[in-house]
Amino acid sequence: MKSQVQRILINESEIPDGLEVITRFKSFSEIRNGIFTTIRRLRVQYPGALIYYKNPNSFFTKAFLERHPECKLYNDEKIDLEVTPTDYLSWKLLPLISKQIEDDLGYYEETSKWQKKIKIRADRFHIYGKRKNLYIHPSSIVYPNVVFDVSSGPIIIDKNVKITSFSFLEGPLYIAEDAQIDNARITGASIIGQACRIGGEVGNSIFENFANKHHEGFIGHSHIGSWVNIGAMATTSDLKNNYGIVKVKNQNKQISTDTIKFGSIIGDFSKIAIGVMLNTGTIVDIGSNVTKARVNGYIPPFSWSESSERYRLDHFIKDTKKIMARRNQTLSFEEEVLLKSLYEG
Repeated sequence: MKSQVQRILINESEIPDGLEVITRFKSFSEIRNGIFTTIRRLRVQYPGALIYYKNPNSFFTKAFLERHPECKLYNDEKIDLEVTPTDYLSWKLLPLISKQIEDDLGYYEETSKWQKKIKIRADRFHIYGKRKNLYIHPSSIVYPNVVFDVSSGPIIIDKNVKITSFSFLEGPLYIAEDAQIDNARITGASIIGQACRIGGEVGNSIFENFANKHHEGFIGHSHIGSWVNIGAMATTSDLKNNYGIVKVKNQNKQISTDTIKFGSIIGDFSKIAIGVMLNTGTIVDIGSNVTKARVNGYIPPFSWSESSERYRLDHFIKDTKKIMARRNQTLSFEEEVLLKSLYEG
């Protein structure tokens, strides 16, 4: 039966307070809040539907449409379904990871074939829970002495993932293609994006594509942007000593998360140095280089180390291109223009 939804609008005209940092460079529809991003989920749920995009920022719009050429600029067309960022605040997404992974599994038909084609010997790793809840793509590599705990939800390991010995992975969990998991403990419903490098401890967090946390240290109840690098022993606090509601600062605004468990938001292209301690509710805006031993509150965009100076724009662009090239990725002309506009704005 043909879907009645034929025209979809992704409307990014208004960004709710608290979502700005994680959507400086990417659309809320590009956040991976389950197995899929929202824009991919729309394509899967409504195949053949036209997707329109609306954003008052022309630089952002050009970069988005360059990444998604199948989408069209909205021009007052009649719409069957409108998607807005109202419910995409990080502290709202984290408790829903479990349900979203379960729902997405129903649309990710490939996973049922993986279990039949899997080449990894099951006697080389341990499964706690029902074997049917573990989905590993045949191209992925799992070393001996890895533990998969699927008693609380499924674990989906996508294409070309590498998981080394002594890692403990608890479902619900999705690990995207080309990721590498080294001696890690991942618990409490998490999402690991494409080509991420993860070690140490992670709990109930979202890592966007190409993020690195490859060493010891704890990241909990946090949202980590793309192209973020987190140094060894860097740690987030996700619970106040008095178990109080976590409030975050976004520029001059203070926002309640309405939860006692929330760690940090780290914007795209930011770097967290070795041994940095991030207090509960710390927000690091896009393109920042954080080296101070302990940080809290709000770190403005393109902050440089502990000084009052900013990351020089020419150096930031040069470094960003160099880092992306290591993963065989490039910064498009439209994306570079967007970054420059964010810096100058």
